[in-house]
Amino acid sequence: MHVCQVLIPAQRPVIVVGGGAITGEASGEILRLAEHWRVPVVTTWNGKGAFPEDHELFAGSVGQTGTPTGNAIAASADVVIAVGCRFTDWSASSYVKGVSFSIPDSRLIHIDVDPQEIGKNYPATVGIAADAKVTVQQITDALPPARPDRSVYEAELAAKKEEWEAQLSKRRDSDRFPFTCQRPLGALRKVLPRDAIIVAGSGNTQGAVKQTFPVYEPRTHLTSGGFSSMGWAVPAAIGAKLGAPDRTVVCVLGDGDFLMTAQEIGLCVTNGIPVVFVVQNNSGFMSIRGGQRKQTDRHIGTEFNRPDGTPYSPDYQALGEAFGLTSFRVESDAELEDTLRKAIALNEPVLVEVPTSRDAAGPWVPGWWDFPIPAYVEAGQEEYHAYRSNEQHL
Repeated sequence: MHVCQVLIPAQRPVIVVGGGAITGEASGEILRLAEHWRVPVVTTWNGKGAFPEDHELFAGSVGQTGTPTGNAIAASADVVIAVGCRFTDWSASSYVKGVSFSIPDSRLIHIDVDPQEIGKNYPATVGIAADAKVTVQQITDALPPARPDRSVYEAELAAKKEEWEAQLSKRRDSDRFPFTCQRPLGALRKVLPRDAIIVAGSGNTQGAVKQTFPVYEPRTHLTSGGFSSMGWAVPAAIGAKLGAPDRTVVCVLGDGDFLMTAQEIGLCVTNGIPVVFVVQNNSGFMSIRGGQRKQTDRHIGTEFNRPDGTPYSPDYQALGEAFGLTSFRVESDAELEDTLRKAIALNEPVLVEVPTSRDAAGPWVPGWWDFPIPAYVEAGQEEYHAYRSNEQHL
């Protein structure tokens, strides 16, 4: 079956863009296809940056920590065009039908350079093992020159994006102190140039960056993806700056993640590598704590506390200074933007400590992840098995 036989009659198509689209340098071709055929675009975690997030056709991200808009548009699509997407469990909400995707009933056009990925997790109506850049361009060329009228579909997308913005703004624009996970990200976006590179640490920070921090160009969002390894972000940011010395590089990560490889910031001083490290300090492994609470009804070993139960934290400003970095601690909401702006303008190695509330929550979880609940925990068992029974992967 030809792609056009599937795509032309579609009423609610969506393009899902994975990391392979960035690797294959297909971003420009995806933009042209989306604009020509008026197709909303969603991204996976590693696909973030393949499509400009301020574009009217950008619908958001998909998966467990996707956005409500991205999941809703992708799940209700009648045709899904996947470009360089593996359909991992995180990106597909563990394959529960109707959460992130509905394949079938949605028909899948799957484009990937690796033939083993096509149809691996979802049945493909059309599978194309080929270069993403060339393939997407050929699809656009094969479509009729006249644009379809998708005014109703686009109005629905715009309305859902407005709803998500109203929800997101409550945390991103909050003036509470210590901060929410989202507030420093909103401030960073205001002060960073459009082509700046953000390197996201693991856990709550990683999910919050995915949902909150818009990026506009390929390779301006770097994340560990996969198993979300702690300790990756610091050396990754140093490598990013070495690879793109003319770009501003900011590394945003939690304090637990930072402590895994904190000593590597010394390389920035000894080698003159101007990276800005923004440490969201909530005195613990709060993403792990949240997972423990949700799945096991208790948490252990995730809060950094003194024997009397009060939170414990190293002095990160002093730590940065000890390594030779210019360092700041943000002491109030009013000074957040100015501190970040100053740190970026210095064009030298800088550490910024951002006090973050333990209980201000991380990212929203509009999708689902199949993380079994132990048999001894009664709460949530019925919901878990209801989702589990609706999984539809191959």
